[in-house]
Amino acid sequence: MCKKESSYIKNQNIWYSIIIGCGIFVRLFHLFYNRSLWLDEVYLATSLIKMNYIELVMQALDYQQKAPIGFLWSVKTCIYLLGTNEIVLRLFPMLCGIAAIPLFIPVAKYFLRPLAAVMAVALLALAPPLVFHSVEIKQYSTELFATVLILYIYIRYQHRLTWKPLLTWGILGAVILWFSYSSIFILAGMATGISCKNLYKRDWKPFFRQLVPFLLWAAGFALNYLLFTHKHAESKWAAEWFDFYHYFMPLPPVNMEELRWYPAALYHLIEYPLGLTWRLYPGNSVLLKALLNTPWLPLISLFYGIWIYIREKRYALILLFPFLFMFLASGLKLYPLNERFWVFICPLLILFIVKGTDKLASFFKSERMSLLFFILLIAAPVYSAVQTLVHPDEFIIHKRSFQKEALTYVNTHFKPGDLVYVYWNNLPGYRFYKHTYPYNFIALEGGDYRKISTSYPDYLNHLQKDFKSFEGKKRIWVIYNHLILTDIGDEIDQPAWYYLKDINPTDRLMSHLSTLGKEENVYTSFDVKVTLITLKP
Repeated sequence: MCKKESSYIKNQNIWYSIIIGCGIFVRLFHLFYNRSLWLDEVYLATSLIKMNYIELVMQALDYQQKAPIGFLWSVKTCIYLLGTNEIVLRLFPMLCGIAAIPLFIPVAKYFLRPLAAVMAVALLALAPPLVFHSVEIKQYSTELFATVLILYIYIRYQHRLTWKPLLTWGILGAVILWFSYSSIFILAGMATGISCKNLYKRDWKPFFRQLVPFLLWAAGFALNYLLFTHKHAESKWAAEWFDFYHYFMPLPPVNMEELRWYPAALYHLIEYPLGLTWRLYPGNSVLLKALLNTPWLPLISLFYGIWIYIREKRYALILLFPFLFMFLASGLKLYPLNERFWVFICPLLILFIVKGTDKLASFFKSERMSLLFFILLIAAPVYSAVQTLVHPDEFIIHKRSFQKEALTYVNTHFKPGDLVYVYWNNLPGYRFYKHTYPYNFIALEGGDYRKISTSYPDYLNHLQKDFKSFEGKKRIWVIYNHLILTDIGDEIDQPAWYYLKDINPTDRLMSHLSTLGKEENVYTSFDVKVTLITLKP
């Protein structure tokens, strides 16, 4: 296959240019589509627009958010220079997402054969979840870029044992840690893998000299932790929340439910963030679902690729030790594993999967079969990426929000004498957007009386403090979230009288408010609803 690969890739630079262009285009499309911030973005963006540089360092972020100081300051600089809106907030993550694509080219070329390298870059460029996180005001795209950058500087400096390159390698790694929490897994894994290899071969000169960058990484991590990170360490509430929803790897698994965590996590990993799954069978047959919807090629390729790297020995330790540290941290309930938390390690996963696919294809000793394997691998993310352009409102729908659209609807139809009432569970979105867009109304912000109430009737009595403001108004616009029903720091499903099984708490609220006058549901979306109540005379 090696001798004839050029028949498919006469000029690799053309293919890489096409892939980079497509990756940039799909990211720019979604950036300028300018969807509403979803709740996780609102939580972090709130601190970014209200805090200055010093406050971002010294104070806890609102809503118990955590993000590396380098990332926070970079986004804050964009806000300072360009203003406050969704596009500006998402600009730095998008630049990181775009930069990761061309930087991954030399990495893929180093670890893979030519055709396989092209496919690896295409996966990184077009996997819809990775595109999504490139246009999200969160740090996950920056973490992905950090991993690619660490692999790139490894390629450049691993064999250079003079002091200047060693110091450069160390300083770059230490700086990366200030932009990406998760990069500690990659750097620690790389340092451990390289050191073990040197010890095994008894290469004492590289062993001792390469301690220089490794110790600089450790010093950078310690300094960053002491100055900044410890102030944003994972809260007890967040750890309990992740544990309740099984985001931590069971270590060791002690029952069948915990054993099932592993195949379930593996399947969801292939689906999100790698975007390598199909939905070929929509029916109810368990057998047909298993046969047609299971991503057999990526799964087999992943394990086969890992085995190939282990057998080749050359890069196995530096590519596998990061997973060991990540899994250990998750088993100790220090790092959750679900969806966005896998994003940073996607470059390594892509290398394994594409390596395995390449080796599987080589069994057939046919150029066409080899190309067919890669087409089958990349078809799902390419198709899904195109679908996001055709149906942008459905792009990663479970992270879609319509905060801005709902508020804009109310603003357009608001009349003198009206009152806008924002229920407590939609206040984060309203509070962010009222500082971003000049609305014609100032809403009444509903109080959260759950913790001081003993029952739902008692809760309604406390709500009367809000409802008194309705007096003298003709129409009340009620804005509420029927998807997100809790607040940061809440005990799960508590208080029990508020969270009844199969009953949405907002339905109970609207049932009560409907007694005040004529009720009309004027705006309904995936998460936010607007109900207009014309009060009785």
